[in-house]
Amino acid sequence: MHVDFTDLAKAEVYRLLTHTVIPRPIAWVLTENESHGYNLAPFSYFNMVSSDPGLLMIAVGQKRDGSKKDTWANIERRRRCVIHIASGQQMAAVNETARSLPAEESELAAIDASLSEEPGFSMPRLSACAVAFDCELYDLHLLGSGPQAVIYLQVKAAYVAEAVFVDGQAVPDAQTLDPLARLGAEDYAQLGTITGVPRPR
Repeated sequence: MHVDFTDLAKAEVYRLLTHTVIPRPIAWVLTENESHGYNLAPFSYFNMVSSDPGLLMIAVGQKRDGSKKDTWANIERRRRCVIHIASGQQMAAVNETARSLPAEESELAAIDASLSEEPGFSMPRLSACAVAFDCELYDLHLLGSGPQAVIYLQVKAAYVAEAVFVDGQAVPDAQTLDPLARLGAEDYAQLGTITGVPRPR
């Protein structure tokens, strides 16, 4: 079937892309709001884009009323956030924090999450996550008629739990990390079979 995107409505484009560009990693983003409380939200328009400097990217849209989502507004205001990699065991909590709440209301209360102060971090991190990145706003671009904010975040420091380093490995073990991923509609995914294939030389 040939699909001409110029014939599609915005919702149809979204549906087709989010059901085919899969699985997508999830950034579980903690930000500080105007009341000095914390907002927490998941974003699957997320990836790493550079290692020099170390940059991560999230894309954030608007609320139904046309205002900026809390994460977008908080990052613009405070210029910082902490991005966590959630595990499959945290699926229900991640999903709960996708709920639309007033900006001053913290999603942390709904999932009973605790925070830990991390040396060198500008903000606390979620205690239960094995990976957290302390990030600073690097750049922000507006795209489309929404508009959508593409936010580039420079990683200033990272926390990685010792438990995900298996058998003396220098890098985290993917199966132990068990990163949660997003599919289309209401579906999530976890890692299945992992196959190592040497790169051609």
